[in-house]
Amino acid sequence: MTIAEQLVASSVNLVTLPVIFERVKRVIDDPDSSVADLAQVIATDPAITARLLKLVNSAYLGLGAQVDSLLHTATLLGMNPIHDLVLASSVVDTFDRVRPELMDVSKFWRAGVFRSLAAAALARKSGAADPGRVFTLALMSDLGHMVLFLKVPELAAQAKEQTRDQPWKRAWVERELIGCDFAQVGGALMDAWKLPASFGAVIRQQNTPHKAGAHALEASLLHIAALLAEGRIFQDGNLAFDAQIEPFAWKTLGLNAECLGEILQEVETDLASTSQLFGVPLGATA
Repeated sequence: MTIAEQLVASSVNLVTLPVIFERVKRVIDDPDSSVADLAQVIATDPAITARLLKLVNSAYLGLGAQVDSLLHTATLLGMNPIHDLVLASSVVDTFDRVRPELMDVSKFWRAGVFRSLAAAALARKSGAADPGRVFTLALMSDLGHMVLFLKVPELAAQAKEQTRDQPWKRAWVERELIGCDFAQVGGALMDAWKLPASFGAVIRQQNTPHKAGAHALEASLLHIAALLAEGRIFQDGNLAFDAQIEPFAWKTLGLNAECLGEILQEVETDLASTSQLFGVPLGATA
């Protein structure tokens, strides 16, 4: 068992997904189930139901039509997108119960929503990936840091402090101090939750999309979105962060840095409303 897997295994009681997601997953995995079965299961959780309907009717999905029932939602979107929306909502709820002493959880989630919107906007721009799935992947892409701050808080804080001016080096410092980095821990968490294998594969290689093989597209989206989020935190340091984007990632997406202004404008437009949908407090990312 790797160090990343050990850290996740020892955290399992703290970071277990809600029962509602497990029920949704069972329905989706059952070849004999229907969208009506899926809607019926989701309806047992009023909080998830309300958030799902808000998400479906938000600018985030941009469906352009009012959806007022779970059955209509499931029929319109299909099972896999519903899986991803419930998963995204469940992840925020799961970690809302866990608040590491040395981590500002509100800032963590604000940065996460920014990263998710950026990744989804890039996916739409490239036309090469499902924006909904990419949104969920990006929202979960930094969960390894949450686990590190839960299990080895002093070392996690030390790695963050040592790379305060160059946060793109943080994973390397984490490997030196802890024996694994946040991306490896995040991948192990996806595996522990028994999510599709692609989730763990993409999140593990988010810092090195050129090593992601069949998952290079999604890893490239997460890679660029993460650096954009870090650049926003520094505000006037965006150029330094943009320079860290792998040329491989741009090539894989068929895009270039000229699209960043448009992407950032789109993200800023939707950031407040999407943060509210996930119950993330508003405020500056920094």
